[in-house]
Amino acid sequence: MKTNTFFLTLLFAGTSVIIAQQTEPKSGADRDAHGCIASAGYTYSELKKECIRTFEQKIQLKEIATKGNYNAALLFNKDQSKAEIFLKEEKKSVILNRTSKGNWKNGAYSLTQNKEFVLSKNKKAIYKS
Repeated sequence: MKTNTFFLTLLFAGTSVIIAQQTEPKSGADRDAHGCIASAGYTYSELKKECIRTFEQKIQLKEIATKGNYNAALLFNKDQSKAEIFLKEEKKSVILNRTSKGNWKNGAYSLTQNKEFVLSKNKKAIYKS
């Protein structure tokens, strides 16, 4: 009787491991269309044409409404004619085009630079550096 119980316990444990292995995704299996691994913190940058980690970018903007609990990453192309912003409320990055010195715009979003960067949506400031 003890042998049968032991054998059934081993069989059940082995089956559980097999089921767990089939349902858990493999590490790095969450690559997007550009090959960026989201679980490792990577997202695709349209300006740089490569996978980046937004939290490693030089310019970080703090969300105003939550006293800086959420960051938005900001990066520019070489001549600063375009700015790319990564926001928690957007699925993809947003590209802004320079309209004048220290000003970039795209639809509802606008970015201004005086002493600091300020990102506005529908003319309401939402992030600042």
